[in-house]
Amino acid sequence: MPSYISIENLAKSYGVVTAVNNINLGIERGEFFSLLGPSGCGKSTLLRMIAGFETPTSGAIRLEGADVTDVPAHRRPTNMMFQSYALFPHLTVGKNIAFGLHQDGLDKSEIRKRIDEVSEKLQLTALLDRKPAQLSGGQRQRVALARALVKRPKVLLLDEPLGALDKNLRTETQLELVRLQRELGLTFIIVTHDQHEAMTVSTRIAIMKQGQVLQVGSPSDVYEAPRSRYVAKFLGETNVFAGGRSERDGEELRIESDEAGGGVRAAFTDRVALDRPFWVSVRPERVELTTSGSGLEGTVEQLTYTGVERHYRVRLKSGATLDARRVNLGAESDLRVGDRVFANWPPQASRLLAE
Repeated sequence: MPSYISIENLAKSYGVVTAVNNINLGIERGEFFSLLGPSGCGKSTLLRMIAGFETPTSGAIRLEGADVTDVPAHRRPTNMMFQSYALFPHLTVGKNIAFGLHQDGLDKSEIRKRIDEVSEKLQLTALLDRKPAQLSGGQRQRVALARALVKRPKVLLLDEPLGALDKNLRTETQLELVRLQRELGLTFIIVTHDQHEAMTVSTRIAIMKQGQVLQVGSPSDVYEAPRSRYVAKFLGETNVFAGGRSERDGEELRIESDEAGGGVRAAFTDRVALDRPFWVSVRPERVELTTSGSGLEGTVEQLTYTGVERHYRVRLKSGATLDARRVNLGAESDLRVGDRVFANWPPQASRLLAE
């Protein structure tokens, strides 16, 4: 069965520069889907092609099976919310929200009904007579969202919509977006370079690099089972060591790593060819540090207290560094800078990467 939104062999070039390179992607009805990647990876260009603001060089975009590749933006059942919000400073909140409805020629009673509905959902009813300059950043963000939602699009496109907010308000607004998306049952597609934001709001994430999609999956899928070193490093912190000679031991692999300075264990997998170059990845929160026993030997080189966690950087005997985290349980750390430690982690925490 075709996806709600099907992106087929989509490409976009500007002269000799390829911004989007032959992407195939399916987005389902009611998803909160994130396009995640660094600046210049093509995510905003892809979003603008879905919106109809950019014309693909090749490929097709289908919505509910209908080809909308050449349909102009104003005739697509989509709406976009921009990072700048683009509110009209001389209009009240109510008139900002209603602007698109007036452009569409709706009658006054229908416009009033829609404004009332969206204002109640977004807690804007008491602000309808104010001007944008009289609002906080979070309130302006909600007005921009209301203006996009009031036209009742089938798909809401969000281009870095929370970039202008401070950290605390950004986190609060992320959760509000998730609540609204679930309540409304709409399909949301968000562009972001913020890994935490993508993990917080998404049902699925597409990680992009240089105009291509490297991996698609749920937040837990792409975090726990990255398919490449790039994905492993981009989505959160990780330790990556080059693998070497390996030996199977039941359902586990013992891998010698010169870079790590010893042997590490991993759950057996046939997804990675061990007779070719491969790497071992482990997240810092899965690393256990002890002052006695066995494991990768090293010295605590740096300790950072963040309130929620303690972050340790260990200089291994091989010369490589390894990062570890411990949740702060309110007690003083038993490790200090300069301590000799041994690092271990469960075999299931190791991820083998072919590239």
